[in-house]
Amino acid sequence: MTRWNDGQVTPEELVEWQTSALRTVLGHVYEKSPFYGRRLSGVDLDIEQLSDLARIPFTTKDDLRTELHDVLSGSIGEAAFYFETTGTTGRPTPCPRAPIDFELNWLPFAHALERVVEKHFPPGGERPVLAVIAPNDVHSACLSLSFAAQRAGITKLDLFPVSPTLGFARFFEVLAELKVNILYCSPGLLMALAEMSAAYGIEVPDDLHVKVLLTTGEMCTDNMRDLLAETWQCAAYNFNYGSQEAGTPALAWPDGSQVVLEPTYLLEVLDLETEQTLGFEGYGELCLTNLVPGLKPLIRYRTGDLVDIRTDAVGHRVIKVLGRVKDMTEIGGIKRGAAEIDNAILADPKLVYGYEIDIHATDGVDRLVVRIKAKEGVDHDRIKALVADRLTAAFGVAAEVRIHPLLDLKSTTGGWVSWKTARIKDLRAQVTDDIEVRSADDLARAVEKAI
Repeated sequence: MTRWNDGQVTPEELVEWQTSALRTVLGHVYEKSPFYGRRLSGVDLDIEQLSDLARIPFTTKDDLRTELHDVLSGSIGEAAFYFETTGTTGRPTPCPRAPIDFELNWLPFAHALERVVEKHFPPGGERPVLAVIAPNDVHSACLSLSFAAQRAGITKLDLFPVSPTLGFARFFEVLAELKVNILYCSPGLLMALAEMSAAYGIEVPDDLHVKVLLTTGEMCTDNMRDLLAETWQCAAYNFNYGSQEAGTPALAWPDGSQVVLEPTYLLEVLDLETEQTLGFEGYGELCLTNLVPGLKPLIRYRTGDLVDIRTDAVGHRVIKVLGRVKDMTEIGGIKRGAAEIDNAILADPKLVYGYEIDIHATDGVDRLVVRIKAKEGVDHDRIKALVADRLTAAFGVAAEVRIHPLLDLKSTTGGWVSWKTARIKDLRAQVTDDIEVRSADDLARAVEKAI
């Protein structure tokens, strides 16, 4: 991993390593995981080249929820740390990390942090202080970043304002008192913090010392990243992509791209219609295989995430996460991804704090109503015209834009569950009882109580 990070691994060596590691991990799960022992029974595991991966059966989220501990390639007692999924989209599933799993998760975090520090904090100047604004109950990111920050020589603290032991008032005090200059947080919450800070006697960005934002936890489009950078007046990176069950297969580089960690992951792309593999590049659903023979390597795991993977000029595979396949929404007869909608609405980072969308249909003709929280002092008529014109041009439907002083708190925290649940009310569809809606409502109530 370190040699690859330093650019010392040739493409030929990488493929040779990946092929060997794939053979190892397939044998590992077949022998040690009750679930994979059954799933791979009778499957030809004699891998000669990476394309042979296509004959291996998929693993799904439902498999993880049904099989639970049978997915593991060992016992909980072999874990260095125990984590699990949050349960906001279904039954929580165990995600223990053996020492090899955990080390190969935090080490790339350290490499990425070191690159950020080198770019923004020159030697002899201001020291980096990192606040991790995320829940740390059985959640891996906070602990991984502790190890990564220690290696990178960064002061790190967990600072989650929704926690009953902290609260928003003390949260802002700590940011100011410690002159925290790096924030690791979800995009929606970062925008909400900027908006609510004045109520706690803090003006963002003037009263704080933040130089770098590292986003995580939900989709962060290019336009959202630009909005964050403009609002906080600092550099913003879509820092890491991953999940509790799958780990972290991609991290930010100084140019702003997210690079796939190819020594430890194979990321396939599946065609949205046929579900057949497109190989390791293209546009479609992400299918992930872990190359580390630890406690819970996943084989051809269908993440449900919509991605575009390409090779950049220096040979890295770069990933853009465009939302969830499940969150794609038909507008004007065409399915649209979350990133398309987000980028169309966030037209100018100087104008908007956030938004919500209603989708109506009259006699089968779709119509959009967008509620926007405008930044202070901006021209409301300009926002309305700009966003309405962009939506109509992009999606071929009529669009009405309204300026609202307040948005639903679900638009702040609901993205941790689902971008669609947080942002869209599809009034064409029958309302059903849904775990994601309930989870988003619960998160919003928790934030409201903390505020």
